[in-house]
Parts: sequence; structure tokens; C-alpha cells
Amino acid sequence: MMKFWTGILCILILIPVESAVAYLDPGTGSMLLQVILGGFAAVGVAIKLYWHKIRVALRPGRKSDTDAKDETE
Repeated sequence: MMKFWTGILCILILIPVESAVAYLDPGTGSMLLQVILGGFAAVGVAIKLYWHKIRVALRPGRKSDTDAKDETE
């Protein structure tokens, strides 16, 4: 079923269309740049917030610092 919809989409994309009369404001590029930079900032903040969990997940065989503290108490 997915191949069917993919085929339909490809056909619709390839149908020749008359040129559109459109205007892109100079501020459009600035807006797109802000969206891209905002996305990078959001990814950076998410990595910073979850850095310890990411580090522990990528270190197989070692216990996290909190697990080691719980065993000593």
C-alpha cells in the first residue's frame, strides 16, 4: 500500500505545472536562518540536559556514579 502512495506522490510531483507568480520577502531568509539556528540550540540544550544519561548509556559494563554510591551506603 505504501508503494502505491509513493508512486502517486512521484507522479504528482513530476506533473509539469505552470510557473507560479510568487514573491519571497527578504525577511524570509532571515526567518529560515533563525529556525535552523533555533533547532541547533534546542538540540544542544537537550544534549546538555541529558549528557550524564547519554554518557552512561554509551559506557557498557560500568555502573553509573549513583549506582556506586547506593552500594556503598
